[in-house]
Amino acid sequence: MTLHSVRGRSLFVAPIRVALGVVWLVAARLAGAASAAALLAFAGGVFVTCFTLLNDPRTRLLPQREPKPAPVHAPVASPARQALAALMPSTVGVSFLAAVAIAVQAVLTALLGGICAGLGVAGAFAALRIDPRLYVEPKSGALYRR
Repeated sequence: MTLHSVRGRSLFVAPIRVALGVVWLVAARLAGAASAAALLAFAGGVFVTCFTLLNDPRTRLLPQREPKPAPVHAPVASPARQALAALMPSTVGVSFLAAVAIAVQAVLTALLGGICAGLGVAGAFAALRIDPRLYVEPKSGALYRR
């Protein structure tokens, strides 16, 4: 069993998501998207994603799990491993769609880049509210406190 920090996981993956979003914005511009349209699509994607994720009323409906005490022998995954695990499936899925869309509609790629960056920004803001002592075991989804 290897534990992942709930807060750290969000913070470690945030810069990757923002950088990947900017990469998709640049790719959209290189593919021929107009500057104003690409920037508006990117900014709109960031705003709508952040707003939606940070204000989702469904989170109040989720069952509140009480964390168990973490096993003392359980190692904590490295920041790189936690970030890579957090990329699946959302960031990889959005990036796959952006890669497909670049051939068809470059502005859509900029929008998807904004969504990817918005995932990172919203994750970083959400991490500020997470107890740093919370850990999760990704395979089982069990929540622990250290």
